[in-house]
Amino acid sequence: MFQLPWIEKALGREPAAGGKVVGLSQAVSTWVRPGMALQFGSGLGYPMALLYEIVRQFWGKDPGFTFIAYGGSSTNLVPFLEGNLVRRVLCSYMGDPYPFPSPNPLIQQAFAEKKVHFEEWSMLTLTQRLIAGALGLPFFPTRSLRGSSLAENLSGYAEIRDPFSGRPTALVEALHPDLSLVHGWLADPDGNTVLNMPLVGNVYGPLAAREGAIVSVEKVVSREELSRCREHVRLPAEVVRAVVELPFGAHPSGHHHFPQRGEEWGYAEDREFIIDARRSSRSRERYREWLEHWVLGCPNHEAYLRRLGAERLYRLKGKLSSSTWPLHFLAKEEGWEAVPPTPAEAMIIAAAREIEGLIKERGYTSLLAGVGASHLASWLAYFSLLEQGRRIALLAEIGLYGFVPLPADPFVFALRNFSTCDLYTDILHILGVFVSGNHRRCLGVLGAAQVDRWGNINSSQIPAADLYLVGSGGGNDVAAGAAEVVVVVEQAPHRFVAELPFITSPGERVTTLVSQLGVFRKDPADGELKLVRYIERPGLSRERALREAREQCGWELQIVPDPSPVPLPTPEELTRLRCLDPDRFFTR
Repeated sequence: MFQLPWIEKALGREPAAGGKVVGLSQAVSTWVRPGMALQFGSGLGYPMALLYEIVRQFWGKDPGFTFIAYGGSSTNLVPFLEGNLVRRVLCSYMGDPYPFPSPNPLIQQAFAEKKVHFEEWSMLTLTQRLIAGALGLPFFPTRSLRGSSLAENLSGYAEIRDPFSGRPTALVEALHPDLSLVHGWLADPDGNTVLNMPLVGNVYGPLAAREGAIVSVEKVVSREELSRCREHVRLPAEVVRAVVELPFGAHPSGHHHFPQRGEEWGYAEDREFIIDARRSSRSRERYREWLEHWVLGCPNHEAYLRRLGAERLYRLKGKLSSSTWPLHFLAKEEGWEAVPPTPAEAMIIAAAREIEGLIKERGYTSLLAGVGASHLASWLAYFSLLEQGRRIALLAEIGLYGFVPLPADPFVFALRNFSTCDLYTDILHILGVFVSGNHRRCLGVLGAAQVDRWGNINSSQIPAADLYLVGSGGGNDVAAGAAEVVVVVEQAPHRFVAELPFITSPGERVTTLVSQLGVFRKDPADGELKLVRYIERPGLSRERALREAREQCGWELQIVPDPSPVPLPTPEELTRLRCLDPDRFFTR
């Protein structure tokens, strides 16, 4: 092109002598040392193969790691806890999120024993701490955490007066992990890495880390081949210490490949594998057997893949297509409309109607829902509004904007939905800009383990019982930043409580609460949630419905004069809901 050798050599970007490509065992033994603060995950791909190799190499050696991640579950955090590998955990969610949210018994046991220090951050504030670290700033301002019990337990959080406006504001301290571990789609031998979409925590972790990152990828390609999709390179070579080629390196998490490369579509979550790990967590003995079979008993990643088997891996690749429907769905379709609604279904459909009404009344343009009944209600409202010619943007905090929820997989972050997005981004933009930024036209819909009469939410812990629940996730950020918040939660006296033992998300923006017994609205005069509508059930009188709502409430419930009934679900509503959740994970 230029016929100048020194220019041609620079444009060719030949890899440095030898490059950075090494084997899995060598990468971990060279770069991971006892006492390190390890940050897991940038982009969608979770570095599971790297994580399991760390477990193998440091099992029983008491390395005293700090574990930093957005979520800790039976497949990633629990092996570190069971192997006595960690002394400190920084997460925003610590439980089993897939395919539905649930506390993890072994995480709860570690929390109660107090041998490990747990720090719970929200998804946005953990991201903001890493951004500050990447920028070389001492702190980052945030609107999250204020007024919550989370803020009382975090040394890296402070409240000050804004020097410009004089209003109270909050800061989170910069976070500098020692090493970041990342799984991407492609990398060249120097370590320039393509991360798949959405970006979740983006590359703030590797950029904030003192020693950069170890990167595993599905495939190492030449610099020339990588240049064909250089607009998707997120991680530059200068922060990468080692590159490891690990096909299925995110398993059992899924890995959505983008941009598409030929016929390579990635692979879906391994539902059976994850559910087996969840079930095994019910006892330490059973979990040790699981760990021995899948991690400690596999000398390397290749042995792990052989144990999974080619048929299982090919099946995971096929399941990722948006046109793939599970066969058992067809068997469950017939006669659905004739089966009466469960209380959970009645609650979800009532919540969907409330969400739809608020969006039409207030003109909200986007909707972010938490995990559980809250997101199924939001999905139903989305389709109903769409039929009326009104398209709203469904958001998910990991970086999904404008996705379409497809049938048969009710997981809030189902990979099959990713290809339907209007755009991909990251946690910072979803929670920090689209939910709580300048325009603030997003309706938040959240679940809860407990709620009080003011709309405050607890999803974190019961301190008096040393009982850990699951954590904030992005809930605190949504409660702090959305224009308005709806809460959807099953009603019982231990869940509708007079006084919360721990406030994960303050209820200042909560205006509506929906349970299987009724719809509650916050009275502007005194800020208290009051029953305004009761949910109809066949053969249930108005008086009995109201009495049951009072009995299942932990505070002295106030009911507005002449509350109206919520009509029974229509066959169309029930069919849609059961189509979205055919396994009844959320609606039993």
